[in-house]
Amino acid sequence: MTSTVRAFYKNGAGPTLLTSAADVDALVDAILAEPFENSVVALYCEARPLLESGVRDHELRIGIDAEAQVGGIRYAGDDGAERGVWYVPGEPSQREEAFFYYQGHDEGWPQDSEVSLEDVRRAIGEFVEAGGSRPTSFGWTAWPVDIA
Repeated sequence: MTSTVRAFYKNGAGPTLLTSAADVDALVDAILAEPFENSVVALYCEARPLLESGVRDHELRIGIDAEAQVGGIRYAGDDGAERGVWYVPGEPSQREEAFFYYQGHDEGWPQDSEVSLEDVRRAIGEFVEAGGSRPTSFGWTAWPVDIA
């Protein structure tokens, strides 16, 4: 079941809506063309419930480093068995500290969180297809508590 997903990555801009594989590719291509200050996209599925606070019960966060041609994948929410925050481990970052920028603010990421852009596209596509669930074709590791 394909759902509508809202993707946010530009400060002050409205969401980009995703419902298809073509939308996923267009989003990744758009982020690759952005300055590094817009290197994180936060994705939320409209089909998922809101918490009492009024925010969605989940978030898929994707970081993209256009220069290095790598990305990062992080999921927060309920995976069906437990609530938590996870990331897809990949290769160690070539930078001293792994980080991306969300709407102009830097975010630290685990040092081993760099994955291919193909994996990034696949993760977003699975998220759209699965109605906001954590993508299942990846191995996930708990997000380190010492990274804000």
